[in-house]
Amino acid sequence: MESDNHSILRCHILMGPPASGKSTLAKHLSAKTGAQIISTDEIRKNLYGDDSRQGDWDEVEEIMHEKIINSISSNQAVIVDATFAKRPWRLEITQNLPIEKKVEWIGWRLKTSLEKCLIWNRERERKVPEEVIKTLFSALSNSNFGPNLSEGFASILEIYPNNDLQLIEDINRELNSINQKIGQRKKKETQKTFHGYSRLLDLERLLYLIKLITFFPGLEAKDKLTKSKLEEICNPTPEGSMEEKASMLLKEWRGKCYSDINKIEEDLKWLSSQGFIGIENSDKPIRPPEPNENTSLNLGGWHFLAEEEAFIRVMTLIRYILQNPHSFEKGVKLHNHLIEKLNTVYFPSETSKIRKDIEKILTPYGFRNKNDNTRHGYGLGAAILSINRLDELFKISTEAAKRLNDTSAHSLNEEIKTRFQWAGIKSGKTTRIFANKSIVNPSLTRSDSLANSKHTERLEDAIRLNHLIEIEFFSSSAKFSNSKKEKFVEVWPIQLIFHNIGWYLAYELKEFSSSKGPIQTVRLDRISLRKIDFSRKRTENETSKSIDRLNKLIEVSGGIYFGDSLEDQNKIINSKDKELEKNLVTVRFRAKENIYKFLREGLQRYPSNQIRISESDPKENWKPPNKSESFFSLKRISGDEFPYPIEIDIPLWTLKRDIDFKRWILGFRDDIKIESPEILVTEFKDTFRNLNNLYNK
Repeated sequence: MESDNHSILRCHILMGPPASGKSTLAKHLSAKTGAQIISTDEIRKNLYGDDSRQGDWDEVEEIMHEKIINSISSNQAVIVDATFAKRPWRLEITQNLPIEKKVEWIGWRLKTSLEKCLIWNRERERKVPEEVIKTLFSALSNSNFGPNLSEGFASILEIYPNNDLQLIEDINRELNSINQKIGQRKKKETQKTFHGYSRLLDLERLLYLIKLITFFPGLEAKDKLTKSKLEEICNPTPEGSMEEKASMLLKEWRGKCYSDINKIEEDLKWLSSQGFIGIENSDKPIRPPEPNENTSLNLGGWHFLAEEEAFIRVMTLIRYILQNPHSFEKGVKLHNHLIEKLNTVYFPSETSKIRKDIEKILTPYGFRNKNDNTRHGYGLGAAILSINRLDELFKISTEAAKRLNDTSAHSLNEEIKTRFQWAGIKSGKTTRIFANKSIVNPSLTRSDSLANSKHTERLEDAIRLNHLIEIEFFSSSAKFSNSKKEKFVEVWPIQLIFHNIGWYLAYELKEFSSSKGPIQTVRLDRISLRKIDFSRKRTENETSKSIDRLNKLIEVSGGIYFGDSLEDQNKIINSKDKELEKNLVTVRFRAKENIYKFLREGLQRYPSNQIRISESDPKENWKPPNKSESFFSLKRISGDEFPYPIEIDIPLWTLKRDIDFKRWILGFRDDIKIESPEILVTEFKDTFRNLNNLYNK
């Protein structure tokens, strides 16, 4: 029942999915060692009268732990019979139970095949759902988080149960050789220098804590998306101090064994002292805490970073990536670049070592996805920008909030501002501002309009979740002659767009005769959100296609008016570049020199394949940019009052009804002369004739 050292009690933990033969193994092992069997099935039977009833696991686990502690305190070895498929369940016993006595934990891993487990399960009276067996089998087989010596096991013995006779022989063989195995392992570990995070439980709690505070700074969320992510871990989201919130989140996310609030408080202090938390980048050497009493109680194996040198090396790597996200150097292999930056812990030739560190720590613990494109370096959690770049983003956000009445920017700006204050960061002066601003004052609009921030948030939720909505067009709002006549309309919201003077909703009309309708826009202060139909939603693929259609229409139209014909829109959207001009109307005008120069500097309004502009005056010291021959392809008309021809291809709906386009052309007044199409020439003749008549009365 004990090891050769009589001060150390040898106890056993069985690990295997349901119907793998654990109870049979426990019976034979108890007969051989004299150890007491503690079975979760027996506990359930005593609690609920039926061992097949799962009941409250917390209640079952508490009784199991109490029995283990009492038995060991009485110097009675135990065999704990449960699945122990997940690491936190095992760590809770091997490294978290308040046992002052030294215990040598032996793990017995039942290697029964999944097929055999399923067969045995069907043959026994108390059957377990097969999905449960498959899930637990998979957890035990996990290459990163399956049973491991580092969990505090002095040895892990693998058993293949076929029949009782063979099983007894296997038990005897393993017990006879176990002292030798443990002795050989301990010899290898005598030269190691341990530290305060040498136990796996302490290291994993630290790593999970780093991940939490880097992915969710402050462990709170004011925006809905981050809040929903936190609620996936713990709902409702925890409140209180940082250590209180971290304790609750770690308990729900990773397991109860990681939730010791006092240990978490110590971890936070250590992270702060080592430069993981704070605004100033730190390059001072990592100093791990000294080993503690729990370290000395561990009689099992040790994890990858148990030795001080390895821990310092990997923590230095993690800190550097946190402080320098996506650090890379063009023309230098990434791992060589990182070694150069971390030359105090890595030698130049140790690329294999840094790869191994990343593979064993960053990937399994979720700091990065296995298939991430790391060509431009690594980034951990929310750390993708330096403080200076974040400050630049803050300034842009401030301007957007102030000038564009962007409700999302208002919220983001306030959160960044608060965190800057907490961190002692002083934002520098603004070098760029927006001259454009929203002409809509939300406080002067109807209380139910979508210009009101509380309604805008509901609309953004509907956009994110791809739900159908019903909007109301206000009868009292200003209207153009082509404005929508219906009062209530069902639409698929696509995106919010800031255009010139205000925020607009781009939407796709719901049509019963087609899978998609025409795309249109409306200013937010002119509509209200009547309802969100949660029963009807589109797929991400359908929404993505609508966004692509919208972007194509904006690009070709040079604005946000797209007419009201799905057929006309599809002609534009589905046209390839060479076919596009067939579905467009060419506006041709000639300009005086002053307007020509303005135009050639700023014709980003339309794609280059829709614009042709005159060559410049040969006497002018100006050359067109490279690769722009087709752009400056029209011949200058020497000696003409309007010598510079310009041609722009636009959709027919832009020509007929786009107010912004008309204002743009009209703004050139008598410095241009429109030549075609005739419909535009006639319209402008009538406009100027009417103006002339008005002012000559």
